[in-house]
Amino acid sequence: MLIPAGIDPHTHPLGDLRTAGEEARRGGTTTLFAFTAPRPGEPPAAAYIRARDELVPLTDVAVHLHPAIWEPDRLTRDDLVELAGLGARAVKLFLAYGELGMKASDRTLYETLRDATRLGMLVRVHCENGDAVDALVDEQLAAGHTGPKGFVASRPALVEEEAVERTLALARLADAPVYLVHLTTAESLELVRRARARGQVVWAEACTHHLLLDDTRYQGADAARYLIVPPLRARGDVDALWHAVEDGTIDAIGSDHATAAYVPQVDGDDFRSLPYGFGGVGLRVPLVLSEGTQRGVPVDDLCRLLSSGPARASGLDPTVQRIEWDPAREWRVEGGPFDGLLVHGALAG
Repeated sequence: MLIPAGIDPHTHPLGDLRTAGEEARRGGTTTLFAFTAPRPGEPPAAAYIRARDELVPLTDVAVHLHPAIWEPDRLTRDDLVELAGLGARAVKLFLAYGELGMKASDRTLYETLRDATRLGMLVRVHCENGDAVDALVDEQLAAGHTGPKGFVASRPALVEEEAVERTLALARLADAPVYLVHLTTAESLELVRRARARGQVVWAEACTHHLLLDDTRYQGADAARYLIVPPLRARGDVDALWHAVEDGTIDAIGSDHATAAYVPQVDGDDFRSLPYGFGGVGLRVPLVLSEGTQRGVPVDDLCRLLSSGPARASGLDPTVQRIEWDPAREWRVEGGPFDGLLVHGALAG
């Protein structure tokens, strides 16, 4: 059957964009929204220009760059004006990762929401309460929980939900739309519904791994291979995400693809030094179509979340090229966190 080509709204592929582009195309995705990766001290516009000129030409898939703000204390309105002039459609802020200097203050979040909106840019927000995470990390280490389970316990559902509620409040104050990346819990989704009910414009994103895997993966000896931020959640949250897919709460599904796991540069032998992050840019379309159709979600609805939904969130034309999809082909994923999953459907040919 003919379906829209995939548009992945959430990728970190610049470490090896050529390979990421090849994987994406094999999996039915022809457009990537890629977050920039600024060097220390590099202004956001300089990181954008460097990626645009040196990296984007390495692949034949379409790449739309979204500036990631890794030094939010240095961010100014002039930076946003310059990014808008370069054609950036969105910027991304993080409410966690204080240890990396990436955690945006409430003031920075509010002012960025306010100013970016006036410039026609959308603000994407990674919602975790970074201060609470730091305290929970210390608690887990003090209790002797130094392995993967300590990593997971330091980032519980509540640190996401608090940050989602705070972000929505500041977006309301700024009279600004907001895009919430990789939501994972039932309560986060309820907060989105409540915000929309009072008239706010909120774009809600889920990611492939949170729709396909749950926290039982952390019970085995290979728990470390499933470390991701936010962590995998309980089965009830997975089901809540699928309910949000069905009722329209979710607008887009991304892969959060990383070309390689992030390896923290931390001395010591505890969970703070464990690598985390998944690939999956080429698996997003087949896994979501396979699992979604097995759950009875109409193919048209799934395609909207994999293609036109991400386009609309970034103000792009949702009319995209078509690809041939064979839903009868069965195969199993080999390697990585999705290893062994049976998939129904693949790119034809």
